[in-house]
Amino acid sequence: MLASLLVYTTRAVIVIFFTWLIVNLMGKKSAAQMTPYEMALLFIISNVASQPLLLQDPLRTGIALITLFLVVAFLARLSLFKPFYEMDSKPSMLIIKGQIDEVALRKNRMNLPMLCSQLRLQGYFKIQDVHYAILESNGELSILPNSGIRPVTPQDLKLKLQQEEPAIVVIMDGNLMFENLRLSGFDEAWLSKQLHQQLGNDDVRQVFFAEIAGGQLYALPYSKRKNKSFKKN
Repeated sequence: MLASLLVYTTRAVIVIFFTWLIVNLMGKKSAAQMTPYEMALLFIISNVASQPLLLQDPLRTGIALITLFLVVAFLARLSLFKPFYEMDSKPSMLIIKGQIDEVALRKNRMNLPMLCSQLRLQGYFKIQDVHYAILESNGELSILPNSGIRPVTPQDLKLKLQQEEPAIVVIMDGNLMFENLRLSGFDEAWLSKQLHQQLGNDDVRQVFFAEIAGGQLYALPYSKRKNKSFKKN
């Protein structure tokens, strides 16, 4: 009984690992961004991967999973070439210059209540405010509002703003991220100086989180309880 339970548990762990590996190799996509064939493959994988838990043939299951991955990798590669650009389906214009395209709605199996719902989710509660609405191949709705109701931008006001750069995390949970620090353009000496000025201590191990944005360091220390544990060590 114990031996069979151990075998079953081992199979479950192997199945989880291979399923995770195959799905991870498919790329970093959310379910909404998956192409139709990738979504179909995901359902097939879940079915095939469960076979070793029911049958005594994990080898065939492994071969099937690898085959499925090779197929989707081939299709994904194929979609990179011009003749196959529309293999994943192409975008559809649902609203053109303020007019709803009824044919496009029927073609995409979308009714008016569903269209209105998607518009509200994008922040548009009146169809007359929408100049163009495009249903993308991943199911997302892209909207170009009428010029009169879109938010004013600095370009409209002829303002020249300095380009912002993303914040770079340099310390996370007491660990210095050397590559990120290098990308920020600063070195460890500068970081130590900034930590000492802000926290009174340049020990990276006592910093819970730190990031660099706009040439400025923002650092958060551990709680007092955590700091006491460092002192004991």
